[in-house]
Formats: sequence, C-alpha cells, structure tokens
Amino acid sequence: MTRHNVSRRDFLRVSGAAAGSLALAACTAVPMAPAAGDMGPEAVTINFFNRGGAFIEGVMDTQMALYRESNPHVEFEINAVAGYSHQEALLLMISAGTGPDCWFDANRTTGMLTRKGVTTDLEPYLAADPTFNEDDYVPNVWIAQTYDGKRWGLPWDSGAMCLGYDKDIFDAAGLDYPAPDVWMTWDDVLELALQLTIDLDGNKPGDSGFDPARVAQYGFKPGLGHGRYTYLWANDAEIVAEDGTMPMDSDEFVQTMNWLASLGLEHYVAPSPAYETAAPVDMRSKNLAMQHIGAWSIGRINAAEVNWGTTQVPYNTTPVSYGHYSPLCVFSRSKVQQEAYDFVQFACCSFDGQKILVDLGMQQPIRKDLREQFLNNPEGPDGPSRQVFYDAFENMDTFRWPGDTIGSYFGGWYQPLLDYWAPYNDQLFLGEVRWEDIAAEVRAGSEQILATGELG
Repeated sequence: MTRHNVSRRDFLRVSGAAAGSLALAACTAVPMAPAAGDMGPEAVTINFFNRGGAFIEGVMDTQMALYRESNPHVEFEINAVAGYSHQEALLLMISAGTGPDCWFDANRTTGMLTRKGVTTDLEPYLAADPTFNEDDYVPNVWIAQTYDGKRWGLPWDSGAMCLGYDKDIFDAAGLDYPAPDVWMTWDDVLELALQLTIDLDGNKPGDSGFDPARVAQYGFKPGLGHGRYTYLWANDAEIVAEDGTMPMDSDEFVQTMNWLASLGLEHYVAPSPAYETAAPVDMRSKNLAMQHIGAWSIGRINAAEVNWGTTQVPYNTTPVSYGHYSPLCVFSRSKVQQEAYDFVQFACCSFDGQKILVDLGMQQPIRKDLREQFLNNPEGPDGPSRQVFYDAFENMDTFRWPGDTIGSYFGGWYQPLLDYWAPYNDQLFLGEVRWEDIAAEVRAGSEQILATGELG
C-alpha cells in the first residue's frame, strides 16, 4: 500500500498549472507478486482518494489491511489532501486525467458530483452481488446517496445526530444528567447552558463581572452545519417545501435562525465568531458541556477520554431527529470499476468491514446484525446513550431529512447551497444582521440553486 499525502501548498502549486494539465503525482504502487506455482487473480491497483485527517486515515488503513488478507492481489494507492475542499481536489484530479478509482465522499457533495457524471450507478453491482441483501440493512441509511432512484455511493461513516454532554462538567456543577429518553426543550437546554457557562474569573452569564470575550467553558454548542435543520423543523419551519420552494423567510424560520444566533450574541452560552477564542471549543477539548454531535464523532470523543452521555436534540414546538451517512463512491471512468466496487462494498456493507467502523467509533451501523455490537461496545457512551442514536434514526414519527418532501436530499445541490449560505450565516452570527433582514434574498437565491444547481 502506497500513500501520497499532498499538502495545501503542494496542491496549490500544482493546481496553478492545471489550466493545461494537472499532475497530482501519485507514488507508483508495486503489486504483490503471486506465490510460486499459484498464478491466482491478476494483480490490480486501486487508487483511493481519502479526506478527513489522521483518525479517518487510521480507520481506512485498518479496513484495507483486513481486505488484503483475503485479496492479496489488490494493492492500494492512496492520495489524501488536507486543509480544503476534497470536492475541489477531486475535480482537479479528474480534469488532469488522474481521477481515483474510488474515494471517501461527503453527504454534502455526492449529489452534485452525481449531477456532474462523476459517480457510478451502483445498482447493477448491488443486483449482481450475491452477498448483498437489502433486508440486512436499516432503512433510511441510503438517503444521502440516492438520486433519481439509484444509489451512487455506499454509506461509510456517520449515523444519527444527537446532543452529547460531558458528565464531569455536569458533576462539577452539581447538575443532574439529561435523561437519554426525555426530550429537552430549547428553554430547558438554555437554562442548563446558563449554569454551565463560566468565564476565566468564574463568572456566569448574568453575573455583573461576566466577560463574553474570556469564556473558559461554554454550556452549549448547537450544530450549525448539518445539525441546523433539526432546529428549524423543531420550530415547525421548513427547508424544502413539497412544491419545491424554500420558505426561508417564514416567521418560524426567522425565529429559529435568530434564536441560534442569540445563543452566542445575547446569552453567551455558545461560542460565537463575535468573541473568537484561540482554542477549539468542543467536547474533546473538555471546555464544552453540551454539543450537538453525529455518530461519526464517537471514536474521537472517546480518544480524548471524555466521560460522556447523550440525549435527543432539543425542540421548541415539535420533537425532530435527523441523521445521514457519507459514502464511498466509485469513479464513473475507473478502469477497475468492479474491483473498486468490491472493496467499497466490503468497507461499507460487509459484516467484517463494518465491524471495524463500529469498533473504532466511526459509524452507527447500517447492518442490523451489528446493532448489539454497537449498543454493547465497552467504549463510551453507555448503552442507554448509544440507544439514543437508534431512537433518533428509527423513529419515523420524529425522523426528517432535508428534501424528504420532494424525495431527494437537497435535490442533489447541498454543497452549492452551503457555499451560497456561508456569507449570510457569517453576517448573522457576527451580529451584523438579523435573519429577517436577509431572508427574502437568501430564499430567492436558494430556490434558484435548488432548481438549477447554479446562481445567476
């Protein structure tokens, strides 16, 4: 197995010449020679493009090593680029004729890459695969990889999102833990967060000497990326309506966005770009009491030796839950599509491949027969807190996903929408605007992207 990690500086240097031709030079892999007297399958090299840093790299290495035990004729050549959009890097590699055979994609980009013809329709491979049985898998796990009724990737990481909390911080404050089977309201979580936020002098919000620019421990960090939609639904706002509109100027939408901004700007219980800190604020850093997290964070939180638990994401008017999976995809122009599919299917859907993801805290399993393995994992959080992930994903009375009203995850245009929303969100969370000031403009642009994939 060979690896080529490209730094941001190296990548920008190379991509500067990409107008004519781009060469993300990959190390040449040396295939394993078959044993004497045993020709075996023909040697093959699979070029894999990875993202996400050292933790994900270690998980993937573990899976590749196990796969090669039964497939010694397969060699992996790995490209990994850190520090910027993997989608940008992938498209540049493809434009240079050096596209990978398969890669670790994101829920936000699979739809757009599929619209561009980059991904492979995996339905024929799944239909021909004797090891694949639809009944082996939890429903809803395919939502972020399915477009036009076809799967264009297989779920590799992620799962449900929930509210994680640091038990040691609650103990120090003398507060009871949130119950795993009781939904908190926005008011409930704000009341807790006000008691759990402390500045460097020991003051809490509301104390006369409290300094929001010198917070040592925050009480609550809502999910402002993939998690933001849960708060909108939980206040009866809609992201994508059944008629394909995006009512981002509704009263409920406006109230939700302003409430999220107020957590940092008015209540001071959440980190805010208006009061930037040098250190990261998250549960792993042990300076945050409650954090909106996804199942993909389990292993990394445990690696930081956090004593933690979970409960459902708080609501205002309607309890709502959410989750998604990010896939491994196969390149539509790969010369080894079958071999790439075979590895992707092993890594994502087989018992042995997926057990690695569960054991290392990378995934809430999509296989039904790994449920007990996940719930009884000796690593944190405990069983009742792990059950929260299943309760979020499997309760059809609460489970939502963006685009469920039109049967398509953001219509396939999640990444362009995120790019469009970013500067507006920055203004909101810096306190430069309120949502009603920009809502109509954001709605108009968003609806155009949902309809066409482009703005203007």
